[in-house]
Amino acid sequence: MNSSSSTLFLLCASLLFFVALASEKLPEFSSSNTEKWGSMHPNYAACSKGKRQSPININTNDVVANKTMKPLSRKYHIYNATLCTDGYDTEVAFNGRGELIIDGRTYKLKQMHWHTPSEHRLNGVQYPAELHQVHATDDGNRAVVAILFEYGKPDPVLTMLKPQLNELAKEPCQGGLERQVAIPWFGSSFLKKRPRKYYRYPGSLTTPPCDENVIWSVLTKVESITKDQIEALKAPLCEANKIKNARPTQPLNGRKVQKYDGK
Repeated sequence: MNSSSSTLFLLCASLLFFVALASEKLPEFSSSNTEKWGSMHPNYAACSKGKRQSPININTNDVVANKTMKPLSRKYHIYNATLCTDGYDTEVAFNGRGELIIDGRTYKLKQMHWHTPSEHRLNGVQYPAELHQVHATDDGNRAVVAILFEYGKPDPVLTMLKPQLNELAKEPCQGGLERQVAIPWFGSSFLKKRPRKYYRYPGSLTTPPCDENVIWSVLTKVESITKDQIEALKAPLCEANKIKNARPTQPLNGRKVQKYDGK
């Protein structure tokens, strides 16, 4: 492995959404036992005891319009990236500059990954897929931009990633062991869409340890994806997660979902 490949591998390893602590190996989890996550390890306790958990069902009749909210301010410049998986989801880890600014605070782009079917729901409707663009501050707080997908035209990002997805699927799932494929080019133009409307609420990671330090921005515009692309995202995953890798919706517990109308 050359120095460039080594750097990409370490990048992918360090940015997996549900990394284990360096001092101990945390229990593996899957979408088939979401109700048990909170009892699997003390570090996972928030999964069952937390009061601001994600995902949620967004009832559009109950959202609160907030005229003080601002457009999503995102500035991305991608050098290179790595497609990777540990069997739960398919992820792109980024090596380059990228930031999301919320209320004057800067969150750096770390990775993006897909869930099939969607985790968030709109008026009870679950969509075929959901993309999470994950950003974080230096002190560990997170901001995630979520994009829902319905069946239709091919998604251009997944069209670009088709060779890497096919390559990743050649290696069988090995129970939490990471697999990775370098992406020779990932242009920031794929991430520069300027959404006019989005929902905002405070929540958590949707996988263990379910930390409640996430600001969620769920775009109102639903993008399109094909069934073949859904299958390509599932192909590298372990069998239990090919059926679904989406956590059920969680109670709001008094939280209010706000909406930016882009007017």
